[in-house]
Amino acid sequence: MTGLRGVPGEGLGNTFLLVESEDLEAVGLAPAAAARRFCGRRYDGLLVLDPAAAAEPELAIWNRDGSAGGVCLNGLRMAALHLGRPAGAFRMAGRRIAWRRSEPNWVELHLAAEDLPASIPARTIELPGGRRGVPVPFWNPHCVVPVEDLEGADLEGLAAAAAGRRDLFPEGVNLELVAERPGGGLRMRVWERGVGETRACGSGAVAVALLAWADRRPEPLVIEMAGGALALGPAPPEVGGLLLAGPAAVGPPLELDPECRA
Repeated sequence: MTGLRGVPGEGLGNTFLLVESEDLEAVGLAPAAAARRFCGRRYDGLLVLDPAAAAEPELAIWNRDGSAGGVCLNGLRMAALHLGRPAGAFRMAGRRIAWRRSEPNWVELHLAAEDLPASIPARTIELPGGRRGVPVPFWNPHCVVPVEDLEGADLEGLAAAAAGRRDLFPEGVNLELVAERPGGGLRMRVWERGVGETRACGSGAVAVALLAWADRRPEPLVIEMAGGALALGPAPPEVGGLLLAGPAAVGPPLELDPECRA
């Protein structure tokens, strides 16, 4: 087998390895197998671009355990930088997500109104410690849990309890803990299905923002995570939907051995 080219990068501390689908095919690796082989503990997920030369490329995310990751907004911003264009759009998990670079390493995404939930169901689930979680139906399955002590809360235990509700989350769930941020905005920790605790989650931040706005919190909103902060707010009325903006970075290409780990 020949070598495989991979591009490392990150979006708000979420780490990724980006490969092109035709390169995986050339070495006979399925995306799920490649994610298990190369991600290890170094990368949160494998981004697969197909094809990079298209006007609106397809982009997919595979978690380090080989499961499909659905939509990954931090990974999408990293892939946007990799393309080196001022603006564009990706097709991801059946959705079109437009983006533009507003600064060298800053990417703004536009989430179309038709891709956002019209409302948040008024239901909660019981979790350990007397806590309650709110399921938020935004692309990937999410469960948002308000807390006062963000660092002291048992994120892993709460995530396991929520994942145990297979009646609500048959494909697993991302769990977001959310607390007030000094000076305004919110702070968040996240446990992502198929990965574990990560430094950030873009779709999780959107789920938290949607719930906050449903509770009549003012727009726009800054959500701070271990990897940094995302700015979220409504898009101009003439286009509708939601804007999400934050940093990303791309590293130099790597030569990967298809027979070994990265």
